[in-house]
Amino acid sequence: MNSILERTYSVCNNVRENNIDPISFKRLIGQLRKEFSNHNFDVMVTVKKEKFLATSEFYVMAYYDNDADYEGETSIEIVLHHNFLKNELFGRIQMTEMLTEIFDATVHEYRHQKQSRQRQYKTYGEHYTTPYSKYLADPDELDAYALSIAIELLRAIGEQKAKTYLTRITVLSRRRNGVRYASPNLNAYIRCFGFDFLVRRLAKKVYKHLETLDKRYIFL
Repeated sequence: MNSILERTYSVCNNVRENNIDPISFKRLIGQLRKEFSNHNFDVMVTVKKEKFLATSEFYVMAYYDNDADYEGETSIEIVLHHNFLKNELFGRIQMTEMLTEIFDATVHEYRHQKQSRQRQYKTYGEHYTTPYSKYLADPDELDAYALSIAIELLRAIGEQKAKTYLTRITVLSRRRNGVRYASPNLNAYIRCFGFDFLVRRLAKKVYKHLETLDKRYIFL
């Protein structure tokens, strides 16, 4: 996954470094799409205005379509939900927060693409499986979220601390980096399952990623 990590890092970093001065949301999304294209990513970036959000709030969702990938069509979509004011300008801090979520979502979905291609598109875990615990327990999601958790931990506390605290994973799941959890995704797994066999499997996968991911390309 390091090649995807490096390319996604380059996309997000280029957008940020090319905008020293505040930029409008419309231009920011336009530049993001251009950078994805320049780096040969076949990714669709869309935006959706959500009036229930505060004007400073946003969240990112992403999807991988196994059938579209098999047909050679664009298979990954990144959707940014927001309620930003029309003429609002984005400075470096807000831009970085948004690009970090886009980075994480992109890498997560490319993990799903790799899973699917390795088994010749035969099967794929359902994005919308309910209840939430069943979705998190899906083998594909467990594998992809292990990657996401490792990235979150490397960003928040670094490799050595992350490895050390993995031996006390329930404590690690509650660790905060400022107002946010060091790993929101790890916190979600512990809340759903506690410390059971599935979380032990997750921890082993996270540890492996902590050792093998190229730390130079964790966007932060």
